[in-house]
Amino acid sequence: MDVRKEINVACLPDDEAWQLFQDKVGQGTLSSSPRIEALAKELVEEMKGLPLALITVGRAMYGKSNPKQWESAIHYMNQSCCDGDDQDLHMENDVFRRLKFSYDSLRNETLRQCLLTCSLWPEDKQILMGDLIQCWIGLGLVDECDIHSSYRKAHSLIGELTAACLLDSCDTVYSDDYILNRGTYTFAHQEMPVKGVKMHDVIRDMAIWISCGCSDNKDKWVVRAGVAANLTIRAIPWSRAECISLMYSEIEKLHPVPPFTCSTNLKRLYLKNNRLDERIFGAIQSFTELTYLDLSGNNIKEIAEELFALVNLEHLDLSRNRYLWAVPKRLRELTKLKFLYLAGTSIKVIPTEVISCLTELQVIDIISTNDRMRMRMTIDYKSKIMQELCTLPNLKAVDMVAEGDDGYESLRKAAGIPIRDLIIYRLEETNKLCLAVDTLTGDIAGRTLNELHVVLNLTMEQIIVGDELGKPFDALSVLVFQQLFNLTNIVMWEGTSSLQALFPRLTHLYVDFCFKLQHLSWAPYLPCLEYLRVGGCMDMKQICMGAGQESSKTFPCLKYLILSNNHKLASLCGSDVTFPCLESLNIQLCFQLKRLPFTMQSLPHKLTKLCIDRWDKLEWEDEGVKSFLERVRR
Repeated sequence: MDVRKEINVACLPDDEAWQLFQDKVGQGTLSSSPRIEALAKELVEEMKGLPLALITVGRAMYGKSNPKQWESAIHYMNQSCCDGDDQDLHMENDVFRRLKFSYDSLRNETLRQCLLTCSLWPEDKQILMGDLIQCWIGLGLVDECDIHSSYRKAHSLIGELTAACLLDSCDTVYSDDYILNRGTYTFAHQEMPVKGVKMHDVIRDMAIWISCGCSDNKDKWVVRAGVAANLTIRAIPWSRAECISLMYSEIEKLHPVPPFTCSTNLKRLYLKNNRLDERIFGAIQSFTELTYLDLSGNNIKEIAEELFALVNLEHLDLSRNRYLWAVPKRLRELTKLKFLYLAGTSIKVIPTEVISCLTELQVIDIISTNDRMRMRMTIDYKSKIMQELCTLPNLKAVDMVAEGDDGYESLRKAAGIPIRDLIIYRLEETNKLCLAVDTLTGDIAGRTLNELHVVLNLTMEQIIVGDELGKPFDALSVLVFQQLFNLTNIVMWEGTSSLQALFPRLTHLYVDFCFKLQHLSWAPYLPCLEYLRVGGCMDMKQICMGAGQESSKTFPCLKYLILSNNHKLASLCGSDVTFPCLESLNIQLCFQLKRLPFTMQSLPHKLTKLCIDRWDKLEWEDEGVKSFLERVRR
């Protein structure tokens, strides 16, 4: 990317600059030594009132109590980043130089590389947390012993980068793009936040500038993400680049790059969310040193033979190519593959002896979909894929569908597969499902299962959670029950002490179109539950009963509550149930609902958004409650 662009350098007056810096560095730091405040003022002068530099450098200096550290920072700012007479370039580099201090102050190279990777997304683009973490894992920036530890480490790194003011955290609304990427589009049209991050455009430009050797090697990283009509494919320096990002650019075709112009250095190619078809494989077949290839969200219908020339691939993402139907047997030639993503495709069969040849494989996502019917499809379990997965020595995570009774039985017999995301779909011969660690893939399910969907059943009447062993789902964060039309109740195994113990980290609970389900009285006691959605539960009259003496422990972390199309719902819960962390409440098409469960003593003081379509039909015992809620109603 050409970093010579117009940089907004509107600066603050001296007093405002000093105040902003104090806010970020903290009074405790400034008062830690008699010399610190004087040095801090000198450092602020060097930043020339540039707000973003004041913020990022202030955070970088937080807690620094040694005057020598401050002297070093001042010396850093005094250094000129470029020589010559080009004043525009000098201004850009001057700005980037001040910001780079925060980058250099990050505690290790892993954090610095993680930050640079964020610049590959388009300017002002919200980067979904799951997409970013998947990228970091694919690049080897996060590589823990198991997938749960890798995600935990990645979230910690994101926390450090946001604390340093180099990334901004943000929530966005579910979209088809996000849901299909994870293979779980159950609630694509419901407003449920998804965590993400954004990168300030100047921070992003700085990151690209750093990746290009601080202007010394402008062609090392080429970022043309999101530029669409302004993209000139032929101007890309294919022969010199190490990393190219053309994400979100509406590209329909890449012209083949002649072998003699190809770079032996190009390792990473990001072509996500374009309009490319299978001709792309011919266009890139000469990039034989590629290790990372993202072709997700395109129009690829078949995997062409040219792909198999890329024998050094370690990360291959073909997800959300909805009309991709088949996997060639030659895929087994890509023996260095560590990460293979096929979510959101229409692939039904993976040929025998393909998976077993990919011995380096760590993560595979084979949750496929039939776009026309908007229903899940699944890999044919009559093949030997389950047995082959069991043979992979480095496997850390599998995302998959267990469809029908045969598929579910195959899953249960395949002990040892580290399932991360699982959809149990269309069981037909059971009216009772036991949901316990040992009924899935053994002990490993308790350590690796992150997301579980139980979907589409006409006969299931009861779900029993837990068993006599009482092993917890330690990693489970998302639990979905959908289209279980005859389900009447969800109960605990008789010997189970509590659902809190079984689901210690569950954050998302979605219950949709379970027509006969009566209540969710166990949900208020889930210790980490943040998101609860109940929709289309026609017979449900109350979400949960009263809490009695346990009222102070109900919904301790719940932030988002969405209720829709629950036609007989007359009450959310008893008035003794509390919502201490509730931020958003959305109630639609619940025609029998007359009252909300709040009193002046149990007001949800963190509530900032209330959406309800029958506000005028509600009854109030206390006008103070109505007045409080009216302030946040939209």
